[in-house]
Amino acid sequence: MDSKQIFEHWSNWAETYGTNLRATTKTGTAKLLELDALARRLGLLNTTESADILEVGCGNGINCISLSKQFLNFNFDGIDYIDKMVSAAQDNLNETQDTSDRIRFFQGNVLEIKTHPALKKEYDLIFTNRCLINLNSPELQQQAITAIASMIKPGGYLVMIENSQTTYAEQNKCREALGLTPRTPAEFNLFFDETLIRAHLPSAGLSLLETEDFSSLHDIILYALVPAINDGKIDYDHPIVHAATQLSRTLAATHPGAFGPFGQNRLFHCQKLS
Repeated sequence: MDSKQIFEHWSNWAETYGTNLRATTKTGTAKLLELDALARRLGLLNTTESADILEVGCGNGINCISLSKQFLNFNFDGIDYIDKMVSAAQDNLNETQDTSDRIRFFQGNVLEIKTHPALKKEYDLIFTNRCLINLNSPELQQQAITAIASMIKPGGYLVMIENSQTTYAEQNKCREALGLTPRTPAEFNLFFDETLIRAHLPSAGLSLLETEDFSSLHDIILYALVPAINDGKIDYDHPIVHAATQLSRTLAATHPGAFGPFGQNRLFHCQKLS
């Protein structure tokens, strides 16, 4: 898709699903794993002091609102390119009581984030959650990373949860081993080419500290094992998918990435060089 078509796709989803989780993902189990992975990274900051957090590609605000309830000393800003998503985020925020004064949502373009008049000049941690895969070329993804990095405090962090071509290919090998055809990404997504992304990070002033494959067990079961016994059909609400989610969240505290590189989402934890 070209950029206009991608914009129209997400505008349509925002209008159709509004404040519902479905506006940004098909499955609540995946969202639980994403929020758990993000919370563990935010927890590496000093939680007894104030910190400024920015989500780039905030959608309808579910991430910021959920995380703000866990990190009571942190301030959260969210920015999204889709104005209808930002309106939905504000609607979700209006339903909250205890966190609403620590959260702000704005419309804006990640490629122009540095000049956004309402955002803070620097943040302790910036995160993305399946945002940069909506930029339709590796060059735009690299430009976005550079723009984001320019707003991180020296020594601060960038956490990207983005789809990876590398782990997606490994997941498809699991499907093929079970006699299933490979899956293909949605046409509005361009999954990370990790060779290009990793090579670009130093030029953006970032050091890659760690990657984490936090959704591998969930995704192997959802996209390979369940379809293998279900006439090839994916069942987002299958009980074993929920069990895999619970087990993954429990083990992540002591055994992060325990199930190998098979999840289509991969977390990239980077630090801004001082």
